[in-house]
Amino acid sequence: MDTNIYSVVVKAIAKQKQISEAVIDRNSSLESLGVSSLDAITIVYEVEEILDIEIPNEALENLTTVQDILDGISQLVQSKA
Repeated sequence: MDTNIYSVVVKAIAKQKQISEAVIDRNSSLESLGVSSLDAITIVYEVEEILDIEIPNEALENLTTVQDILDGISQLVQSKA
């Protein structure tokens, strides 16, 4: 797993929710972090901008943890490479 992707995702979540990056880990549920579906869209948009990828909307429907986001983004980055 590219630590850069992890860092980008954690920073985006922390910024959106105005929480410390230290409270976010791979196993954190989005619900426990207070991430709503609207927040998730904003977070994903920011990650797309930084990593220059496009995440399909249907990929957003089944995200429940930070790891889910990382897995999805990693697959997209690898398929683009």
